[in-house]
Amino acid sequence: MVHTPKFTKYISVIILLTLPLSALAQPPDPAFNPNRLVEDKVFSDVETFGGAAGVQKFLADKNSVLANTSYDFLVKLKEPQALELKQALDDPQPNLGRLRTAAELIWDASVQSGLNPQVILVTLNKEQGLITSANDFNAAKLQKALDRAMGFDCPDGSGCGDLFPGFYYQLFGNYDSAGNRYLGAAKSLMKSFSTPGGRGPIVNGQPARTDSSITLDNTLGGYDNILSQQSVTLLNNATAALYRYTPHVFNGNYNFWKFFQGWFKYPNGSLLKLSSGSDVYIIQDGLKALVPQFVAQARALNLSNIITVSPTEFGNYTTDKPLGPADNTIVAIPGEASKFVFISNTRHQASDLVISQRGLNPKNTLVISASEAALFDVGTVLPPKDGTIIRGAADKSVYLVDGGKIKMYSAYTFAQNKIIARQIVIVPDAEVASYSQNGFVPPKDGSLVKSSSDSTVYLVQSGLRQPVLGDVFKNRGFSFKQVVTVSSDELNALAMGLFAAPKDYTFFATGAKAGPVFEFKDGAAHSVSPYVAKQRGIKPDYVFDSDVVLSWLTGIPVPPRDNTILKGDASDAVYLVTKGQLRPLTYKAYLNRKITPKKIVTLPQSEVDAYAKGDAIEK
Repeated sequence: MVHTPKFTKYISVIILLTLPLSALAQPPDPAFNPNRLVEDKVFSDVETFGGAAGVQKFLADKNSVLANTSYDFLVKLKEPQALELKQALDDPQPNLGRLRTAAELIWDASVQSGLNPQVILVTLNKEQGLITSANDFNAAKLQKALDRAMGFDCPDGSGCGDLFPGFYYQLFGNYDSAGNRYLGAAKSLMKSFSTPGGRGPIVNGQPARTDSSITLDNTLGGYDNILSQQSVTLLNNATAALYRYTPHVFNGNYNFWKFFQGWFKYPNGSLLKLSSGSDVYIIQDGLKALVPQFVAQARALNLSNIITVSPTEFGNYTTDKPLGPADNTIVAIPGEASKFVFISNTRHQASDLVISQRGLNPKNTLVISASEAALFDVGTVLPPKDGTIIRGAADKSVYLVDGGKIKMYSAYTFAQNKIIARQIVIVPDAEVASYSQNGFVPPKDGSLVKSSSDSTVYLVQSGLRQPVLGDVFKNRGFSFKQVVTVSSDELNALAMGLFAAPKDYTFFATGAKAGPVFEFKDGAAHSVSPYVAKQRGIKPDYVFDSDVVLSWLTGIPVPPRDNTILKGDASDAVYLVTKGQLRPLTYKAYLNRKITPKKIVTLPQSEVDAYAKGDAIEK
């Protein structure tokens, strides 16, 4: 009999309803081996997709609901604002300053845990159909699916727990009210995988190990001739980890294998073809791309390793745009004067000047047919490499090449960057006009600017303009002598950012002097309760509008002074404040310190729950 720990996930019968009707009452695929679900080296391969952009492309090509990047959708992913919480959860990007997309969160969870992002994607589909069931979600059902995206902490035998609701928490984990940290789905899977000897389901009170033979209960329905129990031998650590997470073969781990095989059976770089055709395709991140003959030659692909696949296998892979040659490959088309340089699978017209300036050798130009060229998108005219400063022969406007586009220097930024004549490359005016333009070169971070038509002063940070409130202007020690007036066009070219924040260790109230009190430090606003304000003698020096404060990052509240003994009004747990953290006292520690009820400060439970927690004090 398998004993399931709290966070082990059985697949729910509800999930079966998201499968196509054609999957119901069908025999299992005879190629399925329940003893080896996926290879270990694949399970821990974090190099698939190459980054969040690759994950986003996969989601978009699958028409997944997770491909949505609108702000309204990102809010549904429930990424927390608390910087300390994200840091404590080992989030690799805790202070990005914006909400991340589902693809970014998937990629960051993969980086954090060491788990192949393909495993995360397959689990998201196995559990909630979030990759392939775009048309099955209304608003309420979508939020529920996102909240239980990985099926984590939702055992079949009981309802879902209340610690991990939210796409973010499902991936990264969370802390409970007692300050105990719990791993999310990604790290939980990798913990089982990385345990010496593997870590499988609980059997007779102990976790099964790799090479163990165990008997598991199945969830019946959907496939023919499935027994209620099934024996499995865990042949590798990845298989042990997957059965630990979902301790039955059908339908959970069978569905995992089916989706994984359908999308990722062939690793990146595999060359496929149909027996009925000559076209060769390459597998990249779960998609197939046509390989033109000249590209195969340019990339020196070994065409003797082509795998002939069935139409069914071939159809499992969504067709991507054709594979182009490596970046910076120069091509020419007979009868055309222009040359093209390939960047990210797109051909860009490039002048001899740009080809030379980029350090490319025109002698290496490949001549391709017009039909081959037509397979690829034509991008913008290729400018010189990023960081190059250019101007036209007649037009004296000076530009910076940045992100493949050109940005104009104003008189202010030209002087601010101390541009000198020998830095400027002069090109034909027609060539300058052919480049894509993208506004103005932003002033340096820390610059204070305004326009002649608006009195609002802005602080420039990371290319954004942040409105500076009067009290923040004073708090930061700014002077109007530092404010530079620029044109409205130059100012408006800067995207609007959040309100400029005060300097660290600023105490302020919101709304009115008697309003809620905060301390600003480490880039976030930390609330100060009335008790802590009185205990620490904190009084606000400024009053800021509450809407402005809400735009800043929110940190963990300022705790009581060290050595304060406190409890919440809805719990018997007693805490000692040590180094800013509330550490729960065991009964023995309580007695050893000769604590009496008179020494204990009782605070609202919500206040106690919000403070950072440390390890329990045992003695």
